[in-house]
Amino acid sequence: MLCCSMLCLSGLFSVSAQVPVLRSDSLIIEQLDKLLDSWYAKNAVYHEQSQKPHISKPISSANEDSITMLRLKELTDKTVFPMVYNNDIKNYIKLYTKRKQSVSLLLGLAKYYFPMFEEVLDKYNCPLELKYLAIIESALNPNAVSRAGATGLWQFMYKTGVLYGLEVNTLVDYRRDPIKATDAAARYLKYLSDTFFGDWVLAMAAYNCGPGNVTKAIVRSGGKTNFWDLYNYLPKETRGYVPAFYGAWYAMRYYDKYGITAAEAKFAQTDTVHIHHKVHFKQIEALLGLPEEEMKLLNPQYKMSIVPASEDKAMVLVLPVTYINKFLVMKDSIYNYNTDQYFQPAKISDDIFNITSTDSMGTYRMEPRRHVVKKGETLSAIARKYSTTAATIANLNKISLNATLRVGQSLIVGYKKIFVPKPKQDTAAVQSDTLIKQDTTALKQIPLDTVASKHTPTQTQAILPQKDTMSVRAIETKQNNITNP
Repeated sequence: MLCCSMLCLSGLFSVSAQVPVLRSDSLIIEQLDKLLDSWYAKNAVYHEQSQKPHISKPISSANEDSITMLRLKELTDKTVFPMVYNNDIKNYIKLYTKRKQSVSLLLGLAKYYFPMFEEVLDKYNCPLELKYLAIIESALNPNAVSRAGATGLWQFMYKTGVLYGLEVNTLVDYRRDPIKATDAAARYLKYLSDTFFGDWVLAMAAYNCGPGNVTKAIVRSGGKTNFWDLYNYLPKETRGYVPAFYGAWYAMRYYDKYGITAAEAKFAQTDTVHIHHKVHFKQIEALLGLPEEEMKLLNPQYKMSIVPASEDKAMVLVLPVTYINKFLVMKDSIYNYNTDQYFQPAKISDDIFNITSTDSMGTYRMEPRRHVVKKGETLSAIARKYSTTAATIANLNKISLNATLRVGQSLIVGYKKIFVPKPKQDTAAVQSDTLIKQDTTALKQIPLDTVASKHTPTQTQAILPQKDTMSVRAIETKQNNITNP
């Protein structure tokens, strides 16, 4: 029966000569080993049969190939992926099915991650089987980082991640966010599929080595567009990437045939809350009793266990549903708990409240920014409004952190820089003074043989400014006319 099936399927697959897998097995093994060191792995519940060699009757090599081939055909018949079986795929199937504890862990993690992946892949009309790519990319480890710096479940490089909207900074790396990164990966894979004639196998190859390398392979092959026809023209790692996908897909579907049972997941049912205030996971752990490591597992995008949220920029925090209400009730206490320990307070000197700088046009002065307390407001609520902390406001106003606020109470919530221009001088007065100084100087330079030599001026006339000279001369002329008709 098996031989008959094998003959019937001979046109659908080929087992090539013994060619070593070109993609280094060590890369996949390294990912699987790192998975075993994760918090999830250390807290998972395993089944005994998953840890022991599977005992079964020996099967001849030919029959083993027939069985594997039939199972692959069963998988591919319902998908857009072609039925292919060769030594590369066979070697990856063996690699995964022999690492029983790792696959057991992957199965447990898949119960948490795969529903997320499937929802997003369906949203962009991508094959749901692409979820298995995350196994060969990261072994379902959102904190995985490759030697080249690719990060997260879908191993985005920095530039590609930013191009697809995945923000990366000191505190946040959305390449590690399961939802955001999967959304970006689905959009990228869809783009690659559209680029390469709707071929999802070529899209996977391009996801690994870049669309430029796949295009070069097509040109060098004389225009062929089948992955296996391009095989020898592709980078070495990419030659093993697609076979590894088939191997992981097979192992995750037929694990039970190899004596593997899924580890029991410790993931609780979760929900999200929107945070409007900076908070450290340790603050939540101290007051809610939720382990920091579990929060890291649920929120891997926060690299330093800090959610850098603010009143202007809300952020999402994933928590087990059993902790949601408790968190909402105690959030103010959580935000205020040991704030100075987890967030270094600003060192403010009294000197800055005086004049801080000057220029030719005026001075700059620091003035307090005030807030009038309204009904129901707390220090934490006010702090969120002004992007500061309750402890800072308490220090500025010399009140305790738990002080009861009064409606109408004025609180200093910070300081603002105010420009104070220099007072304007009277322009007319300045001009007059200038003229007086100029004219007096001019009079002092008048020669003695001029008007003064004919008419000896009084002391008062000698110091009159030039603007009054005309009236003086007019008087003198009039007097001369009277005395000398």
